[in-house]
Amino acid sequence: TLEQVMELMLDRVAAGRRVVRLHDGDTCLYSALNEQLCRLLDAEVEVEVVPGLSAYQATAAALRAELTIPGLVQTIVLSRAGGRTGVPERESLPHLAALGASLCLYLSARHVAEVQRELLQHYPADTPVAIGYRVSWPDQWLQVVPLSAMAQASEERQLIRTTLYLVSPALRAPETARSLLYSASHDHLFRPGAS
Repeated sequence: TLEQVMELMLDRVAAGRRVVRLHDGDTCLYSALNEQLCRLLDAEVEVEVVPGLSAYQATAAALRAELTIPGLVQTIVLSRAGGRTGVPERESLPHLAALGASLCLYLSARHVAEVQRELLQHYPADTPVAIGYRVSWPDQWLQVVPLSAMAQASEERQLIRTTLYLVSPALRAPETARSLLYSASHDHLFRPGAS
C-alpha cells in the first residue's frame, strides 16, 4: 500500500540513507507520483524527479515515426480509456477522437473492443493503429493494424496490460509532407533572411 511504501522510505531517510523510488515509464503520466511526492514534501524530504521515457515516445521511435506531420496532424493527445479510474466526460474518447489528432492510449487494453467502437465514430476504419506491448523491453511486440482490426489483433495476442495504442494518421504520412524548418524560404534563428 501507499502507507507501507511511504513508511519504508521515510524510515530509510530518517536513518540517513539515500532512497530511490523507481517508477517505470514516465513519472508525469499515470504514475501516482503526486500522492507520494506530497507526503515526502510534508515530511521535508528533499526530492529529485528524474524523468523516464514515455511509452508513446518509445513506440514512435521503434516505428521510426513522427507523430506531427505538416498539413496532416499537429496535435498529440495522451489519454486512457475509462476503467476503475474514470475519466471526466469532457475527456471521453469520442470527444478526444473528434480532434483527429495522434491519440496515444495507455491503460486501455482491457477495454479494447469498446475503445475501438468509440474511436470508429470519428476516425476512418483504415486509420493506422500501432499496438505496442512492452515497447523498449527485450520482449517487445509491435504491430500496425487498421483501426477496424485493433480489438481483434489485441485479443489474438491476449493483451491486457503494458500495452500502448497509438492511433494516428501520421503513421501513413505522405512522403511529400515537409515542414518549413528546412525550406529555403523560411527564416529562423540559424538562417535569418532566407526569404
